[in-house]
Amino acid sequence: MISQDGVNGARREPWRAFDVLPVCVCVTTPSGGIRYANPALHARLGVAAPGLIGRSLAEFDETGGDGLATDDDAPLEAGSPTRLLRVADGPARWFAESVRALDDDADDDRDERLELRVLTDVDDLRRREIALENRALLQSTLFEVLPIPVFIKDARGQFSDCNGAFERYTGLKRADILQKTTFAVMDPGAAKAHVAHDRRLLIEAGVSHYEEAVPVADGNLRLVNLTKVSYRDSQGNLDGIIGVVHDLTDAQPNEARLEAILEQSPIGVSVSRRDDGRIVFVNTRFSELIGLSRDSLIGSRARDYYLDNHQRERVLERLRGGGSVVNMEVQFKKADGSPFWTLFTVNQAVIQGVAVNLAWIYDYTERRNMEEALRDMASRDPLTGIYNRRSFMELARQQLARAHRFHEPLAVFVLDVDHFKRINDTYGHATGDDALRMVAGGCQAILREYDILGRLGGEEFVVVLPGATADETRVVAERVRRNLARMAIPAPDAPFHLTSSIGIAGLEGATDTLEKAIHRADLALYRAKHEGRNRVVVYEPGMRSPEPVGALAHPPLLDPARRSGAGS
Repeated sequence: MISQDGVNGARREPWRAFDVLPVCVCVTTPSGGIRYANPALHARLGVAAPGLIGRSLAEFDETGGDGLATDDDAPLEAGSPTRLLRVADGPARWFAESVRALDDDADDDRDERLELRVLTDVDDLRRREIALENRALLQSTLFEVLPIPVFIKDARGQFSDCNGAFERYTGLKRADILQKTTFAVMDPGAAKAHVAHDRRLLIEAGVSHYEEAVPVADGNLRLVNLTKVSYRDSQGNLDGIIGVVHDLTDAQPNEARLEAILEQSPIGVSVSRRDDGRIVFVNTRFSELIGLSRDSLIGSRARDYYLDNHQRERVLERLRGGGSVVNMEVQFKKADGSPFWTLFTVNQAVIQGVAVNLAWIYDYTERRNMEEALRDMASRDPLTGIYNRRSFMELARQQLARAHRFHEPLAVFVLDVDHFKRINDTYGHATGDDALRMVAGGCQAILREYDILGRLGGEEFVVVLPGATADETRVVAERVRRNLARMAIPAPDAPFHLTSSIGIAGLEGATDTLEKAIHRADLALYRAKHEGRNRVVVYEPGMRSPEPVGALAHPPLLDPARRSGAGS
């Protein structure tokens, strides 16, 4: 009886005939699992034999999508699609692939049916084709993004193309003028002069410059300078005319400056294919922003330069919904990984049958940083750098709302520097300011990153501790008090020490407000002062202020007289 291994060995033995072939051959399952690969394929992919056996061709595929380029993308040979395969010791290479099923009369199990794949290295030819495609696309793209009106006529004097600037300037749509002569789009009397110039150029090659009034989008006539040049087909026959419209009123730039407009633009410009995202054109500014040469950028994927995939998804969502993105704030990354902010605009277009994205990126980093710095300055106390009263209240209310929503504890403590007026009187206001800055820093050294510290005014500070009860906050407040008491405050003659008093209040019920909690903490602070200062007191029901009852008609937080520092 013949073993199964013997049968498999007999079946594979004919494949050994492919070992001597110079072309790349492999036998795979329909899903791409490699059962046999000849030495030529091992050598091409840079994998020592028999390292390909048991692996899948999908591991090496760089093409994207289903792994095969379409016939339009790979016109090398009818019925032979191309695929880009990764090479272990070098850049990926293009291969033309032909596939046929291997007949196997001995086994009708569909899962075991195998395919013979012949992979022909066509990398040099394919890359030349891609370069030609990109060059044609680049020329068409430049034609489309030129800021001045351009049109093309065939040998019969009929319009065969125009760019977007021509449509905007004249109000004529490309679809409406194709295969039509000048007489069909202009008053016959005015059209005669243009047709006469066209006929002369189609008889004698050359360039024609002349001024004429033409109708524009608003319905009026504008004086323009028309530059027309005839062009020849591949056999050398005059085949048509290219025309450029220069509005003399607006003094639009002449064609000698068109390329300079893109190259000297402070805005980065890129064009990428929509099917695979590969970049086919960038200007110098785009190259500078990313930090790579233009040659390195061409052929790379636009998605590689987004800093955040979520922002990329937002861009794609808007493109799918409306076809364009205008001045969206998006972060990109340079070649070294460093981020920068941009105002990002993308328009979709179809050029020579290729769907592309036309993108403009304006470096917004400096302005955004300035705006963030201004926002930060507006939210910070200028002396201590911690949150000012307005920003503190805004952030604290957000934490209070969260505590109510998730039924979590929250506590507030109010801190007052003891005898601060005496410090100012003894050492001067400059030293007093230094002392307040050190108090703010001493608090930050103890508090958690997400605790909120603010200055209410004068020498009084307030802290919100999310997720903490009053008893837990007492422990933190004691650490703050001891830390401040240990600090040596520099003074002209000799350093000195200060103390502080702290009042604490926890959140009480689902209807409690931030103002009420701070008011209760302020009452506990009064008790700490009354009991001798340099201590921490937690609010208890029944606590009263030593001030007249009428003074409590408004919470102390809202009473400017409490922030003067007198008598503290």
